[in-house]
Amino acid sequence: MTEEYTEVQTTEICCDERVIPSKYGFGVRHVQALVIFTTHTLAFLARGHLGATIVSMTNKIETVGSDTNEGNTTLDHIMIKSEESIYRTYQWPKSTQEVVLSSFFLGYSIMTYVSGIICQKWGGKIPIQISMFVNGIVSLLSPWVVAWGGWKALSICRILQGFSQGGMMPGIHTLLANWVPLNERARLSSYSYMGSGLGTVMGFQFSGLLAYSSYGWPSTFWTIGVLCLLGFTLITLFGAATPLQHKSISEEERNYIIGGSGYGTHTQPKVPWKAILTSTPVLAAILSHICNILCYTFLYMQMPTYMYAILKVNIKNSGILSSLPFLGVIIMCIVSGNLSDLLINKKVITVKNARRLANSVASIVPAIALCFVSYTKSVTVAVLLFVIAIGVQATMHSGWLVNYIDLSPNYSGILMAIGNGSANLMCVLILPVMVTNIVKDVTNQIQWRIMMYLMAAINLFGNIIFVILISTEVQPWNEEKCKDDPRTEDETIALKS
Repeated sequence: MTEEYTEVQTTEICCDERVIPSKYGFGVRHVQALVIFTTHTLAFLARGHLGATIVSMTNKIETVGSDTNEGNTTLDHIMIKSEESIYRTYQWPKSTQEVVLSSFFLGYSIMTYVSGIICQKWGGKIPIQISMFVNGIVSLLSPWVVAWGGWKALSICRILQGFSQGGMMPGIHTLLANWVPLNERARLSSYSYMGSGLGTVMGFQFSGLLAYSSYGWPSTFWTIGVLCLLGFTLITLFGAATPLQHKSISEEERNYIIGGSGYGTHTQPKVPWKAILTSTPVLAAILSHICNILCYTFLYMQMPTYMYAILKVNIKNSGILSSLPFLGVIIMCIVSGNLSDLLINKKVITVKNARRLANSVASIVPAIALCFVSYTKSVTVAVLLFVIAIGVQATMHSGWLVNYIDLSPNYSGILMAIGNGSANLMCVLILPVMVTNIVKDVTNQIQWRIMMYLMAAINLFGNIIFVILISTEVQPWNEEKCKDDPRTEDETIALKS
């Protein structure tokens, strides 16, 4: 597979007179990557802000412009004090908060499986459009919904948001397989997935800062709702499922993309489910996926609470400090993708060992940092260790994540759907139970320490299996043609010409 990182050679397309350019500068494919990055950022913003927002929803704070004088009846005073106001705070125990936080992943994990099939049939654009639109509307309505129905109503809102976001990752993987030439795969894929880090940073920042605004925590939901609707508009106007469906792309760039990837216009045969589900390398990648995401989600959702309860950081600063580790995600996405590219192109290591190295770094370093962070009460040291734990874990983008495309470019969306669905199902079924039963007192650092050791062990276990069983060879079933596919070989060639 080393050829996937080499320059695309000039060859004929399907025996006609058109040729594949050996190079092509900035073009529509970069716009598509930017659209993917933006929508991915907004999806993670909508997904992850509640980890910090729920702290301000359940703890009364002094907002900007508030007046503690009992005789003062300013708008801010009314918003905070009224028990029927959408701006009030709620007395939810830790167990209830865990249900609310994990409810997103219930809808997310269920829909992820289905979305893989949708992407395989209709491309990656539609699932992302649905995600942006639904998350926008639900976010705008959430403050009124929770005032009406409490934590149960908010949980339903989060399930709907998770349900609609189930198509994000398979959609992104499908779009990348169709739009990115092989020699640009590492770079553009890494840039696209940086959205997870930036979205998380924005979520923590918005939650911490807007909670102190005159309109309190509801303004976080409203801001995110508007941004998601703008994201829907962006992908609707500028996104396209494949180069063939884009109206303004040049013929030269289209040939470059299709010839360089080999999958820009590939047919969509029946999914070889049995072969996929019995493939040892696929199962190894999925297991590593599950273990990585369990650890990542734990930090993603629990770090603001840990900052507030153990490190005694106030709500505003908790959101700001909790966002710092995810700046590391942005940096490591760029570094790991380009470094992996460089090592392979220079033939320093093989593709397989590059994947092993990236995945091992993403597991071992965060595990060590997690163990150490549970012993300190220094805010500076803890934040530094969280930056290491979360930031370095982003090298997984050059590990199991890109390995899905290594194994099967044609079915990378399906593989992502299976892995992501399974990982997030574990986040719903296992993670809340673990946190609730181990961390019974959020102010008890020893209980948090046990939880962090457990997360470290899970992460290491997934990596060991991945390192042993990994393959970077395209699997035989990737090119299997469905027996009941009515299209003839000539028709398939015509689609590519």
